Amino acid sequence: MAMVNLQHDPRLLPILRLWAVVAVLLATSGCSTWNAWRMGTDSSLSKGPTKDELGDDRNLMARWLTPKVGGPSGDATGKARSPLVLGSNGWKPMKLPSNPQADTEFQAAETLFQQGKLAEAEAAFKKIAKDRKGTPWGEKGQFYLAETLFQRGKYVASEDNFEILIKEYPGTLYRGKLVAREFAIAQTWLAEDDPKAKAEQKLPWTGRFTGQRPMIDAHGHALRALEHVRQHDPDGPLSDDAVLRIADEHMSTGDYELAAMHYDQLTTDHPKSPYLQRAQLASIDARMKNYIGPEYDPSDLDKAREMIKQTMVTFPDRPASNEKLYHTLDLINDQEAERNYLVADYYKRTGKVASAEYMYGKIRHKWPKSEWAAKAKTDLASLAKMPRKESLPSKIMTAPGSVDPFSSGGPGMNGATGGMPGMGMMGGPGGMN
Repeated sequence: MAMVNLQHDPRLLPILRLWAVVAVLLATSGCSTWNAWRMGTDSSLSKGPTKDELGDDRNLMARWLTPKVGGPSGDATGKARSPLVLGSNGWKPMKLPSNPQADTEFQAAETLFQQGKLAEAEAAFKKIAKDRKGTPWGEKGQFYLAETLFQRGKYVASEDNFEILIKEYPGTLYRGKLVAREFAIAQTWLAEDDPKAKAEQKLPWTGRFTGQRPMIDAHGHALRALEHVRQHDPDGPLSDDAVLRIADEHMSTGDYELAAMHYDQLTTDHPKSPYLQRAQLASIDARMKNYIGPEYDPSDLDKAREMIKQTMVTFPDRPASNEKLYHTLDLINDQEAERNYLVADYYKRTGKVASAEYMYGKIRHKWPKSEWAAKAKTDLASLAKMPRKESLPSKIMTAPGSVDPFSSGGPGMNGATGGMPGMGMMGGPGGMN
């Protein structure tokens, strides 16, 4: 075969020029077209699009040179050919797959349910939920299985099957009905220990053996069901009701810390709830009840004061509730005055005269109308007769590079000036004791 002279054969010049242009385009574009095609057909990355999904049975070069106007769901004229939705596995038809046998099974079970043959319907829905798991019929079967159990009064099994539904089908269309049923089940179980509940609202004692209520700890199971309502539909119409009921239950059992936490959660997550003011006032009450005394952590008093300010700003036109809030503020101030008085009394008993005078003076200045101010005045008079002595600074304070204990960033008053550990500037000016 004779070799072709590329330099003298004029027929090959157009081909060489075309390949040169293609090479320049690929170099300047970073091979984006080639990379896009390779990534789209790489089985290790994703499944390549099918002809039905593309709506175009032409080859790659034809689709690239003359793309269709309608896109993946249209033809060249732009008219839609089939309704497709883009999911995790690509474009898929919106219509459900056809399965006459599954339709017949579900219709037969639904007929039993509508006729009131709940025991037979329960068995039929249970079989559908198991055999058709992961399909639309399995989802419907699982929901109606839980609903049938609810209609039969088997609330424990019903609540469990509603949880199976939301776990296996997180995007279920029955979410609203699911949380409504779980809320109703929780209300039924909570009525067992509610002294205000009517007799017809309570279940018989045999309910523990028929599946109407848990064998033990019905109260705990009810709170768990309310938590499911809040978690499964946080923006739903029953979410704030569930949080409020949880908080009220903790309040009634004396767990004020958990009650305050859930009341605060309602005010934060549901600022437009009709229960907003009630939750704010209840949170203040829970904080006050959770405060043990002046010898313990005062953080509940601080949080109660902040909630009072927030409530007054949110509802400034409700004088009746604001009067109670002002009274609560007086109680908080009285508790703070008592805490400071106990600190001053400690300094007095330990012979730290200057520190005691500082704390007693603070009480008279900050809370002049409290009973602790009157006691502080009497103690100040007795302090005037107590001997004073100058206390020398410790070697630690006078060492090179030591920190001034009276500065804002210094350590607590644990040096020669005395004071309680960790009190910082609460120890008073020091110097003379």
